[in-house]
Amino acid sequence: MTSGLDNLSLALFTALAPAGVVAFIVLALARIFSADHDRAVRIDRMIALPFAVALLGFIASATHLGTPANALHVFAGVGTSPLSNEVLSAVVFLFLSGSYWMAAFKVNFPDALAKPWLVAACLAGIALLACTSQAYAVRTVPTWNTPYTPANFILASLFEGIVFSQIFLSAAKVPLQRTVVVLVGLAGVSLVGNIAVMAAQNTALNAIANNEFAAATLAPDYSLIIAFYALAGLAAIVLDGWALRAATSTRTRFIMRIIAGVLAFAAVFAARTVFYNLHMTIGF
Repeated sequence: MTSGLDNLSLALFTALAPAGVVAFIVLALARIFSADHDRAVRIDRMIALPFAVALLGFIASATHLGTPANALHVFAGVGTSPLSNEVLSAVVFLFLSGSYWMAAFKVNFPDALAKPWLVAACLAGIALLACTSQAYAVRTVPTWNTPYTPANFILASLFEGIVFSQIFLSAAKVPLQRTVVVLVGLAGVSLVGNIAVMAAQNTALNAIANNEFAAATLAPDYSLIIAFYALAGLAAIVLDGWALRAATSTRTRFIMRIIAGVLAFAAVFAARTVFYNLHMTIGF
């Protein structure tokens, strides 16, 4: 079992960093395909927001290392350790996205430099999502080493990250487009898919046990958490969908998207906390 502090720090990391990455990718794509210079400049300014979300998650995870000096040992396992790969990909993403935001403060930032820089940052972000989803494939922890874990991480990241991106797009004053409707639809599909994954995982826990206890006893309220995830997530999607109405004022739309973001974070954070409580090793 991990400590309560470890659970909290890791839950914050995996509820914030992947969502920040997805939101960054959405804004980066909006910037790459923008033909309007003023809009591109506004998006460049708002790149700071998803970067800050990812950075906050990374800072929260640092408490899991015990002391800052342990971070140096993490890099020694790059290529062989899933944790080391995750940390390296996070550092690369944060460097590329953060340095882009600082460089883009130049109003005449050339597209010839901006677009490949953003593509590189997006690729690093995708690598971070992949590494995070695979970081818990530990053979000695049967409750984590299942297909449900990477599916849960990816689907939750898509759902929460897209909801966050709506806030940042509003802040950048990006006009409503059919692409935004597609994004909200993708967030809804991700939400439904993850509810199904979590329900299947909850059922599978009944078949996992070690010499001391059954895995299901580690999360007796998992069904309630799934229900909360579903209700909070659905409310977030409904708010984002309602905000797409043309009759909605800019201020109201922004407020609705902020509330949706809070609900999405609460849903994912609750699910992440349960996931870490499921830590159970083989044997004793």
